[in-house]
Amino acid sequence: MKTVTLTINGEQFTVPDFLSVRKAALKNKIYVPGLCSHPELNPFKPFSWSERVWQGETEFGHEEDPSLSPPTLQGEKSEDNSPSISQEEKEGDGFPHCNLCMVSVNSGESQRACTTKVADGMEIRTTGDDLIEARRKALAKILAYHPHACLTCAQREGCDRIQCSMDVPVEERCCELLGRCEIGKVSDFIGIPNDTPAYRNEKRPSITNEPLFLRDYELCIGCTRCVRICRDIRGVDVLGAVMLDGRIKIGTSGGAGLDESLCKFCTACVAVCPTGALRDQPGVQALTRGVAPCSSSCPLGIDIPGYIELIADGKPYESLELIRERAVLPGVLGYACFHPCEENCRRDALEQSVSICALKRYVSDIAGEREPRINKLPSTGKKVAVIGGGPAGLATAAELLRHGHAVTIIERDTRLGGMLRQTIPEFRLPDSVIERDLSYLFALGLETQLGIELGKDTDFDKLRNEGFDAIVVTVGLSEAVRLGVEGENFRQVETGLDFLRKGEKQLDGKVVIIGGGAVAVDAAMTARRLGSDSVTMICLESPDEIPAFAEELDAAKAEGLEILYRWGVDRIEGNNGQVEQVALKRCTQVFDKQGKFSPEYNPDETMTVPADWVIVAIGQKLEGEILHFVQNDNDDLFSAGDAVTGPTSIVSAMADGVRVAEEVDKYLGGSEELPATEYPIGEKLIGRDKEFHTRSRVIMDHLSSEERVKTLALFTSTYLPDQAITESARCLRCHLRASILPSPLPPDPWREFGEYLLDEVPSVEGVLIFADEDKISTKIAGSADINEMLSDLIDDEFDAEYCRWELDPMYTKRESELIQAHLQAFGEIPGDDELDDLF
Repeated sequence: MKTVTLTINGEQFTVPDFLSVRKAALKNKIYVPGLCSHPELNPFKPFSWSERVWQGETEFGHEEDPSLSPPTLQGEKSEDNSPSISQEEKEGDGFPHCNLCMVSVNSGESQRACTTKVADGMEIRTTGDDLIEARRKALAKILAYHPHACLTCAQREGCDRIQCSMDVPVEERCCELLGRCEIGKVSDFIGIPNDTPAYRNEKRPSITNEPLFLRDYELCIGCTRCVRICRDIRGVDVLGAVMLDGRIKIGTSGGAGLDESLCKFCTACVAVCPTGALRDQPGVQALTRGVAPCSSSCPLGIDIPGYIELIADGKPYESLELIRERAVLPGVLGYACFHPCEENCRRDALEQSVSICALKRYVSDIAGEREPRINKLPSTGKKVAVIGGGPAGLATAAELLRHGHAVTIIERDTRLGGMLRQTIPEFRLPDSVIERDLSYLFALGLETQLGIELGKDTDFDKLRNEGFDAIVVTVGLSEAVRLGVEGENFRQVETGLDFLRKGEKQLDGKVVIIGGGAVAVDAAMTARRLGSDSVTMICLESPDEIPAFAEELDAAKAEGLEILYRWGVDRIEGNNGQVEQVALKRCTQVFDKQGKFSPEYNPDETMTVPADWVIVAIGQKLEGEILHFVQNDNDDLFSAGDAVTGPTSIVSAMADGVRVAEEVDKYLGGSEELPATEYPIGEKLIGRDKEFHTRSRVIMDHLSSEERVKTLALFTSTYLPDQAITESARCLRCHLRASILPSPLPPDPWREFGEYLLDEVPSVEGVLIFADEDKISTKIAGSADINEMLSDLIDDEFDAEYCRWELDPMYTKRESELIQAHLQAFGEIPGDDELDDLF
């Protein structure tokens, strides 16, 4: 990489030769303002004007010479006092400029830092009264067409924009981003000139009825960032810009609606908008910095957009390996995860979320038999015993094995899997899928001791004597909770866990399921397949409160399951040892005001339900003899899973296993991170797709409800390759929006008080604000020359921790406003005692 050496504000730097002056300054923590440039955009790429754009139903054509473009974002307009530009100024470089980044180069006239390329020996000055004046003049032209009354208001901190003490008309107030938007922060840094033309609402359209984001053209300043990132970085070309009557107009390029312009709703445009003209729709799933909402809601933090992109590119094996980096049981999760990721998928705002879980199942089925790629650190010589072979234990073991430790899982059953094997029916999770996932752990080097029970066949001291350096207890909640009601001991009454563990047996007559969770639903669907005449579920909760996953509940209801909500069991009635019916009482409350399980009943509202079999599935608990092992607090003992967290999901139990593995690795002295694997993903260009907006979720082939109740086999099939590719292509690629570099913002206005500030504070009208160590103002004073005032205070050895300043020719008015605002906030006047006489 070629470099150049240049000087910025008297300090020498070496930077890549392809940078602009602004990017070179920002790279070295020297802030230069700007609203048209952005870190994601190429400042040297010529700008292309559109032939026409739409703002709502209004169409605008391009009426300027395409070879000319204005150097400012806003141009000529007929109203009095409006900004205008000369023909000479219009002879630009085909690019709309904000002119806020003006700097001095080689002691010459000021020029734009964003489109000036660095050169060897270049001398740059980014501060000075001349540059401040040029930037403020440019800012005034921009704000003439953007609401800015709130930006100059001393009462704006904490303002709800509803009750305005200044009686500013609603249409002239700032949007809800007040205090957080980029244009506001840049305006504070530069200083809004007192002669800025008053903003007048032009009633430009606001489109709020489309998915994911809204467009408020009244807030648009024509910076064209949105146009360039959509066109140049994403390759979608939904937005365009025209020049009309000396003004830049931004709009959709293919028609009034986003769908007509083939928008892919990646919302990169929203990420770069500096004004709030483009904003996320209220209530839409937020994006965490650097992470898509699907990944951030996954307890394991799986790179969901990454593996979906690999599927779309026809790379299922690479997709499976990427999943395995976070999830050691990809097949299990593909079949039995309750997929919170899909609940947070932003595609749902269009019509329906991406089938993330089904895609995971696809890559597991199509690539799971291939030899896995083993990525692990060298052996540490340390040994770890993991008690329990369920999801938490398997995830713990995998993570420790990958960090170079030897791991042995000790399991009381004769097979690994725990509750995966014992309670999840074959029609939901086949044994073959579990075995396939386990093969990866054995390839990592897992050892096992099966049929060994803690407290009976082994204990902690024995394991220590066998040379284990750490012990992790990951036993699940394997004991069913009982109702504790009369009649529960009838022969035809059993727990959901026992019913599912026993496997196949014929059921005839009417089956009543007590409970509303996953085990209850599995028991209901199993009972339906074993010959029952009818299945009725009794649950305390309302439809909105029931804990069962909605998709599984819908499947059960399609098979004929009847649900009675808000009923509790009073007793189980029968005759001659045979169950006949279940007596119920109305449940009036499930949880108290603190959210704690605290059911209450109305004994006067009752009913009975006929029953030949009753299956109680109201929860699980830790077996009593295991409890003291989990609570043991020796340094070499750790615990994870449901025994620690309480009943949870497969993916959450695995996440807890990864958590405890990290703790164990740290205890054993591990510090290295696993070497990263590069996958062929990350392309920012997503292109155009005529069918993207209307493409519905691909539904897996499945048996009808009438057919599937006749078999215990799977009733849904895995995607075919073309189906998986089609489904994965529905992804909005939110991670690309989440990974967009933030626009550089002005530095904290509070600076440490000191003599060095004399080189930064300009000799202009304004107000100096001084503060203590908590940044609470201790003195506020205006002057016709704030640099001279600062110099006098330094000579007088004025005591302050911090200082900031505002440029304002009406400095006496601004001084009064700031003092009044401080008085309202803190109940006292900062500064000298003589100020008390003024208020």
